[in-house]
Order: sequence, then structure tokens, then C-alpha cells
Amino acid sequence: EFAHTEPDVRLRDTLIALDNEVLGESTRLFSNARNTAARLARYNGLTAEPLYHPPPLGGRMTAGPAGDYVLSVGRLEGNKRVDLIVRALAHVDRRVRLVVVGGGPLRALLEETASQSGVADRVTFAGFVTEPQLIDLYAGALAVVFPPFDEDYGYVTLEAFLARKAVVTTNDAGGPLEFVEDGITGLVCDPTPDALGAAISRLAADPRSAQSLGDAGYERARVITWDGVVDRLMADG
Repeated sequence: EFAHTEPDVRLRDTLIALDNEVLGESTRLFSNARNTAARLARYNGLTAEPLYHPPPLGGRMTAGPAGDYVLSVGRLEGNKRVDLIVRALAHVDRRVRLVVVGGGPLRALLEETASQSGVADRVTFAGFVTEPQLIDLYAGALAVVFPPFDEDYGYVTLEAFLARKAVVTTNDAGGPLEFVEDGITGLVCDPTPDALGAAISRLAADPRSAQSLGDAGYERARVITWDGVVDRLMADG
């Protein structure tokens, strides 16, 4: 967590200088998403070509019938905004639950937020889970809620799509917006508990629509392959 302090500013400037020196020697630059390419242009004045790659669990994801929960996957840190999902749950039908996968320094605070929001009995903090358990949780979710702030790329989005699940995200999420199209592969809303709760409620009230969005997401994600990455890296120019 960087702050605008003299040591952190010096460290940032040093990192930028090192990046400029090393990356500037390259004849071709690739980034993992348009969002990271835009950062490279903004802070380093360098141009990179976005080149998407599959998520680590990509080849193992499976689809399953929608359950009664929405899923959150990721580190429990500020930029992931899991607190936003927890607070949004207070605006969703009580029959809908939230399963939070991941660990991090904010777990205790998130548990307190769930209690203060009156949804503690509907939130399961699963912590770290095994890969087979995570695959099962994706398969059984109603939808995946992923509202980070200015995410680089976001494996969660593609993992959800490969499990044929709609993704709910926010209009300032960064990388996920390169895949989540509102009303086509998921829902995009303002980063507020009310708006996020309304989006979740919309999917909960219309499981058929949620499935249709997830199917469209699958078609978007399935074409991102390592073969495609290698072919592009080996191509001339």
C-alpha cells in the first residue's frame, strides 16, 4: 500500500526509472491487458500491445446449476473492495448468500462490516480453498461479483466466464471492463452498495438471464488460449 510520502515517492520514481531502462531496450512490448498498456503509456511513455492469456484454472473450469449464492474471489485488500459486496448484500433478497474466497489483512474488518450491515448470517468467509473446491464454488454460483478498483487484468473475470457465470462489476473496475459488457456478458454498475445490490438482485430474480449472460461470457473467454499467445509472440512485427 503506497502512500504519498517522501520514501514512497522516491521508490515509485526509482521503479519507473528502472522500468524505462529495461523495457526501453525491448523491440516489442506486450502487456496482459489494455489497462496495463495504458499505464505503461501514461507513466513510462512506452507503447505495449495487449496480449490476453488464459487464467491458471482456465482449462479446468466447469459449469453447473446456479445455486443460492454469489461468489467473490480475491485477496482481502482495499483495492478489491470486498466490503462493497458485503454492504451490497443488505440490498438483496435474504435468500441470496455471499461466499468470499481468499485471505488477507482485512478479513476481521470485513467480518465486522458484515455484522454491522446485518448480513453476517448470509456471508461465508471461506478463506483459502483448494483448487478443486474453488472450481466447485464457481460451478455452483448464481453469479460472480468482482468490483475491484482499477484492476490490472483480473483472472476472476475469465474464470467466471469459463464456468459460464455472469460477472457483476463496476464502471471503475479497470481490466474486467475489457470483458464484461453490460447486459451482454454481465452487469456493470456504479461502485455503490445500492447499485451493486440492484445488479445482484436483477440476476437473482431472473436466473435464465443470468445463465444467458454467463454463456455469452464463455464464448468471449474460450478464444483466449496459450496457443494464441505463442503465435503472437512468434509472429514478425
